[in-house]
Amino acid sequence: MVDTFAEADNRKQIWDKDIKGFAKKRYVMKDLVMNLTTDAWTNSFYQKTATSLTGGAFHPIEGIPRGANFPYVERGTTLKSAVILQHGGEGVIFWQDILTSNIRVEAETISDVTDAVVYSVDKKIYNMLTEDDAGGTVNTLAIAAGSEWDSATIANRDPVQDFLNAIREITIDRYPILTSGMGYIVVNETDYANIMGNSKVINHPTFQLAEGIIKNGNLARLVGLGIKVSPVVTADKALVVMAKKCGTWKNAQPLRVDVIIEPQKKYTIRASEIGVAQLTDPEAVCFITNTRK
Repeated sequence: MVDTFAEADNRKQIWDKDIKGFAKKRYVMKDLVMNLTTDAWTNSFYQKTATSLTGGAFHPIEGIPRGANFPYVERGTTLKSAVILQHGGEGVIFWQDILTSNIRVEAETISDVTDAVVYSVDKKIYNMLTEDDAGGTVNTLAIAAGSEWDSATIANRDPVQDFLNAIREITIDRYPILTSGMGYIVVNETDYANIMGNSKVINHPTFQLAEGIIKNGNLARLVGLGIKVSPVVTADKALVVMAKKCGTWKNAQPLRVDVIIEPQKKYTIRASEIGVAQLTDPEAVCFITNTRK
């Protein structure tokens, strides 16, 4: 029996709800940054230089005389700008599958469209935080050759100390990554397996598995940091960040889903998101390299 218009509308609403629901659970990098809105094509922002502020040699913070002026303090910043980009994809469900309620085809199409958008947005944010896997203004930490997380010499594998070293780099720059409760480690699936198979990790007194429903890549905690897993993290790389402080995703259009109906032929499910990634606090990031041999 051919769907009525009401049934078609109901189907469109279900697909819209499913895609947005799946996407919310699958974003990992987007969950690590501030999420704001914008209506501008080009978006400017100030990138901070991290340091504890002082009043200078002759105007210290400590010891203001009675009735004297307060010392002037100002953080160094660099003006940056970036243009919004659209991230989108679409999939097709053919008329015959709609008539026969082929749930598998619907589910696979929804999954494919969702993953296309989520992966693209998360990859853009990852590239922003790592400065395209090159570092530069962010903190960087290279694991020594022979001490990778899959090193042939098991005793040399020490991801716990590597994470502590990354924390050190961020806290030196005056970002309270531990006391804020917003510190995270982000790795890809292979490095996660290497970490979880490491006895120094699972026997560490701070190690704990995530409780309850696992979403947004939250899988465990170690040395005060949450562990997230994302396929957008490049092989041989890892990232430690202070979430919501390291950067911003400015959204010009939140995830939108449209269903284009061609009667007796197909439904096209189209989804997209428009935004721009901004690295506001590079020193709230530590980019780790050489995680694998």
